[in-house]
This record gives sequence, structure tokens and C-alpha cells, in this order.
Amino acid sequence: MGRIRLIGPIGLILVSALATAGAAEVAWDTIIRLTTDPASQVTGYSGQRSVAVDGAGNVHVAWLDQRDVPYQIWYRRYDAGTSTWLAETTLTTRSANCFQPSIACDSAGNVHLAWHVGSSSGTGIWAKRYNAGTHHWRADTLIDSTTTSYPQQYPSVACVPNTGNVAVAWYGSPDSGMYYQVFLKEWHPATGWDSAMQVSEASVSHDQVSVAAGGNGDLAVVWIGKDGGDGYNQVYCRRRVADTWQGVELVSDIPLGLSQYSPCVAFDPEDAVHVVWYGMTLNGGYHQVFHRIRGEGGWSNIDSISGTRPYQQQSPSIACDRLGRCHAVWRSQAGGTNYQLVYGQRDTSGVWSTPMILTGLDSGDVSHPSIACDADSGIHIVWYDASSGNPDVYYLRGLIQGVSAVESHPSSLVSRPCVSATIIHRVLVLGAVDSRQNTGDWRPGTGDRAELLDVGGRQVMDLHAGANDVTALAPGVYFVRAASHELSAVSCQKVAKVIITR
Repeated sequence: MGRIRLIGPIGLILVSALATAGAAEVAWDTIIRLTTDPASQVTGYSGQRSVAVDGAGNVHVAWLDQRDVPYQIWYRRYDAGTSTWLAETTLTTRSANCFQPSIACDSAGNVHLAWHVGSSSGTGIWAKRYNAGTHHWRADTLIDSTTTSYPQQYPSVACVPNTGNVAVAWYGSPDSGMYYQVFLKEWHPATGWDSAMQVSEASVSHDQVSVAAGGNGDLAVVWIGKDGGDGYNQVYCRRRVADTWQGVELVSDIPLGLSQYSPCVAFDPEDAVHVVWYGMTLNGGYHQVFHRIRGEGGWSNIDSISGTRPYQQQSPSIACDRLGRCHAVWRSQAGGTNYQLVYGQRDTSGVWSTPMILTGLDSGDVSHPSIACDADSGIHIVWYDASSGNPDVYYLRGLIQGVSAVESHPSSLVSRPCVSATIIHRVLVLGAVDSRQNTGDWRPGTGDRAELLDVGGRQVMDLHAGANDVTALAPGVYFVRAASHELSAVSCQKVAKVIITR
């Protein structure tokens, strides 16, 4: 059953169970207004992302703020240790207007920010980094490789998991001053910024860039353009796989498709690429939100995750959690005049939930929503709207119901299933090892071994049959490995992946 919560000056928020079978239900907190200055505060475009979460659960939000001239980049952080939002702070003091930023966190908790600066002489791409070890923001760095006399705009930033590497993608004019192209530049902890490369290839203009990084170091960059010679802007993607750039691929391959807009890209834990965008077809008079996946076998069919209801659906953002669920937000007129915030979830079987309306604005429109997932079970959404009388930044957190999950499947190095594991209220229960080799079921005993490993393969706990208290462990991904020496003749060993959450 749904329930209605009062959320102060914004209005009412309807919270209801997801209608699609298999999708996890989300409990939503009260919406928080992060900015209160009477000037305008504007989040980055949905593909840029304006919210990031580090491994400790701290939430980082950045936006374009117009309280000063020239405009600057401002920032606010939720401190997980004290469960409080820290005060707003300005991050830049540039002598020209700063425009919408993108933000991301690396595996060490460092925060990476990118934005562009505009002036009468041109624009440039800038970056800034927060060092989690020293708790200081480093100096602004101009990173684009082109001359500042040509526009470079709206960067998107992504951190490569477990490496410290950072990728920034944007669009702008090359030094020749011809069509806007898509560029990418990477930062490495040991060597700093490398040279920028041009990702797009066609001699047409490009726009609206988003970048994501996978767990194996792969990259994916998406944009809109007329690269294929189509009369309408379409969504294109170029991937770097095993350090080799692949060809440009058409994503929005929609029959009777008209212009498409605002792509956003993310990787799931299996390193498949997920792209969302919005557009229109000749069969419908309203924008829809679409989704498509690129796995090892190629591109999937295209899903219309917003449905074909008779009102506008725009500006989607997507993030995938550690269990493989994907979460999308976008803005929708939802049958009224004001654009509302809408959420949809793709479960691990590939089914999208019925869209859920998360706001009830009577004035102003939800704009530029973006989403991030944390290492636990949290979903974090930011956007801006003018429901307070001027554009302000808002934040909403959702918690997926259920405290833990376990995924178990045979490893390529394992001959047969042996162990089962589950977690009940953060107590890991190790089940039976099933040999099926005329010796009956086996449980860990003398000479047998079961252990809990971290993602680097290091042992963090010896396990035994029955219950094992894991409350002292940090939330994250772990592996249960068990083997029986008594059954060495059949090499009975199994690894199960366990997700420990708060």
C-alpha cells in the first residue's frame, strides 16, 4: 500500500510499492532542500551527474551557483560519520562564469570535479580534486588541450574502480574550429593528466556527452549527433575495451525515430553498458525515455522505460548497484503542467518497474535530475526546481528494503557446487557442502576450510558451520570460499559472492 508523507514547502510525496514483480521496494526519505540563497542554483545535466557517494557513505553534491558574479561552482557534503549535511561552500574563484559541473568519487574516497568556464575569449575545461587523506581540495587545473579561443563545454567525469584513474569527456571545437567533436582526457595518480583524444569521428556537430567506467577498466562515452548521416540527432556510443577503442556504434536504432536527446551511461557489475536517453518517434507525440544494454553479445532490444503515456518524459539519469539492479530517474509532466521527478528500477532479471512519481510540485519544474548508488543499499537523487520561488538544489535518498543479499554461481575454476551462504540480520550462515560423491552431505569439520575473502582475495574471517557474526565488517562485496580436504579426490570447492549491507 502507498503512503503519503508531508515534505514541507514542496508539497506531498507519494510513496508506493513498485508494481513489477521482482523489483525491490524502496523506502524514500523526506526531500531535503540543499540551497536557500535567493539566487539561482542549477545542477549539471543528467548525463553529467551532480551527485556522488564515496565508500564511507559520504554524499557529495555540486552545482552552478549564481549568487556571485561571475558564477561559481558550489558544493555540499553529507557526512556519514555525523549523519549531518555540512554547510554549503564555494569551490571556485574564477574570473569568468563557471558552468554546470560533474562529480564522481574514486575507490579511495577522493572526489573529482569537472566543469567549463565561459568568457568572451572562449571556454575551457577545468578540474578539481578533493584528497580524502588530507581532507583538502587541490587547486583548479585547466585540462582541455585545445586553445581557449574555441568553446569546450559541459564535461562528464567518471572514476575507474580500484585504480584511481579518472576520465573526463566533453564536447567542443577542435583547434581547427570546425564541427563540435567529443574529447576525452584521463588522469592517472602516478603521472597526472595525459593528452586529450578525439573520441568522435564524423564531420558533424556533437553534443550532450556522458562517460562511465567499468570495473575492468573499460570506458564508454555517449553523445548525440548525426554521425550516421541521419536527418535527426541520434545517440551514439564508443567503448574502450581492454585498452582498445572500438568503433562508433548507433544506440538509438529506433524505427521511425525522430531526434533523440540527453544520453546517460553506466556500467553494471558484469561490465555491461547501460544507456538511457529520451526522444520521440513518428508514432507518438510525446517524448519517451529509452534504455538499451551493450554486452559481449552486442546491443539488446530497446526498452521504453517510461511507457507511452500522453505526456512528456525527459532528461534521464541511470546508475547500477552492486547487485546488478539499475536505477533511473527522469522528469515527467505526469499528467499535469509541472514536471515531476520519476523513478524506475530494472531488476536483476531485466524487468523494469512501473514508473513511480516522487514529487508533487504545484509550482516550478524538476530539472536536471541525476542519480547515484552507494556501496550499501542507498539510492541518492539530486535535481533543481523553483518550487521555493527561485531555482534551488534538492536531494532525496531511497533505501532498498532488505538488509543483505547473496549471489552464488559456479566459478570457472570450480568443478561442482559445494557451499551455500545467506545473511540474516547481518549474520552470515554457512550451509552444507554437497559433494554428491557417495559420501553424503559435508559440513566444515576437521581439516576442512571455509573463509571469507575481500575483493582482493585477502582473508578477512575464518568461517564455521552455522552462524558467523559479520556486523564488524564494512559494507561491500565479499566472497565465501570453502573446500573439503576429505573430498580431495573430487576437488570439491566453491566460491559464493556475498553483498554485506548495513
